[in-house]
Amino acid sequence: MRIRTIALTGAIAYAMFLVATVPASWLAARIARETDGALRLQDPQGTFWAGSAHALVTSAAGQLALDRVQWRFAPLELAAGRAAFDFSAVGRGLEARARIGRGLSEWIAGPVTASLDASLAASSVPMLAAWRPEGRIHLDVANVRWNDLGRATGTAHLTWDGAMVSLSDVRPLGRYALDASADQGPAHITISTVEGPLRIAGKGTFAPPSRLDFSGEARGEGPDAGALEPLLNLIGPRRADGSRAIDVRTKS
Repeated sequence: MRIRTIALTGAIAYAMFLVATVPASWLAARIARETDGALRLQDPQGTFWAGSAHALVTSAAGQLALDRVQWRFAPLELAAGRAAFDFSAVGRGLEARARIGRGLSEWIAGPVTASLDASLAASSVPMLAAWRPEGRIHLDVANVRWNDLGRATGTAHLTWDGAMVSLSDVRPLGRYALDASADQGPAHITISTVEGPLRIAGKGTFAPPSRLDFSGEARGEGPDAGALEPLLNLIGPRRADGSRAIDVRTKS
């Protein structure tokens, strides 16, 4: 029995040694393959457990370069039956931190905090490119879980401060908030105006990867209401009460 115990302990120790010495370059190759090249780690340093790299994110709207991405294994998550890593990313106009892990049947993300220039959003969402948004976006995610079928549970809060777009001379337009929550289904989203002359409100649902059903309204208020008319005409058709209807439908 003692010989078997020693052999088993030795095998486990050797396996841990092999995993601990897996280079970051292996991880970079795996990520590039799993994301079909959408995320590439360049000049990776360190190991699978802790390392850093430059990164390039590619989407339909263009590319986003990150000056530095770091990751470190989070061992305490093993007690909950999942493997997780803490990530941080820094780039021009962007800072983000996130814990991302994988359990037996689901992924987890949270806590996640991110702050980025609104102009970077246009590089990942093609429909925003023509509007050339400016300002600062802040994202907070407490804990989101999703499985391989795309069913998610959790909440997220996003704010857009000092919002501006190239299609309007009114600067800034205001400050806006988006709240999202899901419970084993599509995320329910709500958008509201915190402050500012351009008042926007609406609700909808979002199902990964890109199915969005959203409806709401926009209107101008205060001294800048008249100057907002050209922008409002682009947002949607006029209603009887003077507001503009917002209706967005996209397919996955």
